[in-house]
Amino acid sequence: MKPWAAGALGALAVATVFAGIVVQRAKDAPALLRAVVVTRAFTPDGDGHRDVASIRLRLGRRDRVSVTVMAADGRPVRRLVTARRVPAGGLLRVLWTGRTDAGGRAPAGTYRVRVVLPRGGRTIDLVDSIRLIAPRAGATGG
Repeated sequence: MKPWAAGALGALAVATVFAGIVVQRAKDAPALLRAVVVTRAFTPDGDGHRDVASIRLRLGRRDRVSVTVMAADGRPVRRLVTARRVPAGGLLRVLWTGRTDAGGRAPAGTYRVRVVLPRGGRTIDLVDSIRLIAPRAGATGG
């Protein structure tokens, strides 16, 4: 075997070992979000039953969390939390009343929740969506 080929083979072996170490460290790191619970459907009609949507999540690492409700087309509808400090293992619970940032009622439909974790360098769109069911005619909502 030529000396340059043996050197290349040795470098490849060392790189493989280091890649294995990096992968193992990534697998051992705590999850960014744990115990995520999102209200599946709500009707903000003021009757005291399912009037708000709840979003709960536990952080694996400390961060400044922002949570935004997003329309199906990707537009932000309501900023619920902006840069709130949450410790590692801390529980964050926020509520959405079905209102937009402008103060009006959001239309009936399906909405997504976007969580921004700047320290972790991540923007996460939660898998579970929220279905806002239109209030009955004459209901005041909140």
